[in-house]
Amino acid sequence: MLDSLLFSLNALLPIILLVLLGYGLKQNGTIGDKFLSEGNKFCFNYCFLAMMFINIYKIDSFDSIRWQTVIVAIAGVVILFLAGLAYVLLFVPENRQKGVVHQAFYRSNFAIIGLPLAQNLFGDEGMAAAALVSAFAVPLFNVFAVVSLTVFVQKNEDRSDRSSKLKNFFKVILQILKNPLIEGVALGLICLAIRPYTGGWRLSTGNLKFLYKAMDSLATIAPWLSLVILGGRFSFSAIRGLRKQITQGVCARLFGAPLVGFLTAYFLPGLLGLPALEGADWAALFALYAAPIAIASVAMADQMDNDSDLAGQILVWSTLFSVITLFVYITAMRAAGFF
Repeated sequence: MLDSLLFSLNALLPIILLVLLGYGLKQNGTIGDKFLSEGNKFCFNYCFLAMMFINIYKIDSFDSIRWQTVIVAIAGVVILFLAGLAYVLLFVPENRQKGVVHQAFYRSNFAIIGLPLAQNLFGDEGMAAAALVSAFAVPLFNVFAVVSLTVFVQKNEDRSDRSSKLKNFFKVILQILKNPLIEGVALGLICLAIRPYTGGWRLSTGNLKFLYKAMDSLATIAPWLSLVILGGRFSFSAIRGLRKQITQGVCARLFGAPLVGFLTAYFLPGLLGLPALEGADWAALFALYAAPIAIASVAMADQMDNDSDLAGQILVWSTLFSVITLFVYITAMRAAGFF
């Protein structure tokens, strides 16, 4: 039991301390909004792209990719999307809040919290598995989010408004394809595809290894700098009568999603005849399902005329309470031998 507790602390404390550091630096004036904005762009557009590429590039070949992890990840997200849809139709009366609560079921902060968590849980293997999962989960998150935030708020729009929404939908799809996480994974997969035809040559050992070292340095920065920036961007605002909806979203994210995700990961491989999941797979899937809601959920809610105040509150409170839930889950899964 003590081993499980120490394992949980070592997995979570680096993340918590860096978030607290960012929050403290913002409060004492060491960093400001300009640094947070520009740092976030730098980290997302360059460091995360490099991180995704490096983690995929380190895979030996397509034959060594564990596709069962990807299948389980996609299946779990789809199940959560459908379950969340049924829930908000039945229990969330306000149309501008339906999509916001719906996001909480399936959309996690996988890039900023999930990836470093997977690495802390299972080292480079956990990070590599999580990077592969992100290639499929991140675009799926965004496509589903467009659906969630569009379908409930367009009932009273005229035809021109709906045409505008359709254009925005395709614009978002294009933005998804240009997402640095997706670009990094795609570049890594292209390198894997051509590797058998290069006589075993690798960027990491050839004459151009300086490029690999530079990208590896950016990759190392990515998860940790993003956590400091996350802490600096943290803000608390009045709840103003949103307690019920906040509770619905936070509970869906921190309790419902991990439960559905765990059951999917536990039973689906056997039902489909897939190879059994290993420690790195469990680390990646756990990080996918158990992380708090994505930061981008607030911006998208605001841009698509949903209740962005509610989205912001779900983000803040799911992130805060995830410190407790993640600790409990990690301790229990470590004791059960999953990690």
